[in-house]
Amino acid sequence: MSREKDAANYAIVFFVALSVIFLISPASKIAHTARIAVSYSLYPSLHYGARYSYFVRNVPANFVALLETDQENRGLKEKVRALEMKLQESAAMTSENERLAREMRLSRMLPWAGSWARIVNKTPADWYGSFYIDKGSEHGITVNDTVLGMQDDRAGLAGRVFEVYPKFSKVLLLTNSAASAVCSIAPSGMQALVEGKGTWLLKVNYVPEDAEMAEGAEITTAPGGLLFPPGVYVGKVRKVYPRESFMNFITADVAPAVNVNTLEEVFVLRRNLPRELAGPQEPAK
Repeated sequence: MSREKDAANYAIVFFVALSVIFLISPASKIAHTARIAVSYSLYPSLHYGARYSYFVRNVPANFVALLETDQENRGLKEKVRALEMKLQESAAMTSENERLAREMRLSRMLPWAGSWARIVNKTPADWYGSFYIDKGSEHGITVNDTVLGMQDDRAGLAGRVFEVYPKFSKVLLLTNSAASAVCSIAPSGMQALVEGKGTWLLKVNYVPEDAEMAEGAEITTAPGGLLFPPGVYVGKVRKVYPRESFMNFITADVAPAVNVNTLEEVFVLRRNLPRELAGPQEPAK
């Protein structure tokens, strides 16, 4: 075993010495060209810059042209990659500008005064419960202000301001299991209570058993509700459940007007509700 180790060590020393001799000794044009080819394939970056002429001296012109062509191709690939990234950024900015312009146009058509706010924080554990916006009491936001989202070229109810801080606010979504709104069901105008389920769906409750409520019926906020202004689009009836034997009313699932998964900005309506309903404006600092 020791004899094999000695033979291996001798071989290593021999080849190392031979390599050093080849490196420091004058080389023929063929050997120098081969050395350049190997080094370029392993470390092409060594051949960039001002020392390029040092590496390719005494190298045939056609081989130099090949190296230069390869370098140009590498440079062009980098430029193409950079241009592709800029095009993607430009397309994203164009799409965002179009979306914002459309939302601004829709907000000008609303009969209520308000301001835009950007969603700045969503918690996965409370995805359908709440989120934060970048406007607070310093921007005139108050508790229970109505929050709208724009979707499919229409404004829909997203929720209401729940907590207000100087520079940001917390929005309680209508999909929250603790949220509800008094709504009107088209076309009869029958009023019922729409509640959040903690999922992407809403639930309409307390509908009289003899009432006619069809799938696809639109639901809007009712005039009798205090928290939200009347006529705000809430959603459409998705599925009607038959009356249970122990209940005297029917229920239904409602697809909300606003998909909170796609919201990036919201429109906050100024409600100017009574102080007794609004409560404290800055619960914490």
